Amino acid sequence: MKSTFPFLTFLLSIFLLVGCNGKNREDQLRQRELDLQLRIDSFANVEKEYHELLQMKDSIVKADSLRLVNDSLSSVVKFWPQHLAGRWNGRLVCTESDCSDYVIGDQRVDTWEFKSDSLNLYADLLNNKNQIVRTYNATFSGNNIVLSFKTDPSVSKKVAMQTTLNEIMPDKMKGIHTITIDNDCTAKFTVEFTRPSSNKKQ
Repeated sequence: MKSTFPFLTFLLSIFLLVGCNGKNREDQLRQRELDLQLRIDSFANVEKEYHELLQMKDSIVKADSLRLVNDSLSSVVKFWPQHLAGRWNGRLVCTESDCSDYVIGDQRVDTWEFKSDSLNLYADLLNNKNQIVRTYNATFSGNNIVLSFKTDPSVSKKVAMQTTLNEIMPDKMKGIHTITIDNDCTAKFTVEFTRPSSNKKQ
């Protein structure tokens, strides 16, 4: 009996050792599986963030492209603001002149029409039959309107006309109209534009 007890104790120790090692291996496998799943989840989150960043980048690129297109169109396509486009009555009074064609105190009333063709701003001077007498090139900076006209270089009498409007209101504009003939004489006029009664806001 004494000889068998140590042997049984030895066998029991081996079984316990094997059992503990097996349990430890299972725990290690579970931990490895858990670590692997955490890595997979982490990678999935990174991939999701990456795709979200790509979508954000695409949106920014599209927005920038659209803004560039709009800016390009704005720099090319030109229109008069609504409160300036259309017809105006223009009253000119001569205040200075060293030209024989114009005398101080001379007055005239004309009809003007502010128009655009998508690429340029201009203003037509009309006669009482609504026929175009002269077309002025126009520039508009927000605070000033400049209307310019020059006769063809081939004509013998060279005339340059410029109207600068620096008081701009919804139904009235004021400024100076200058006429230069053959670079030899100049006449200046005060000019006041008012809306025809049919165009005024009710």
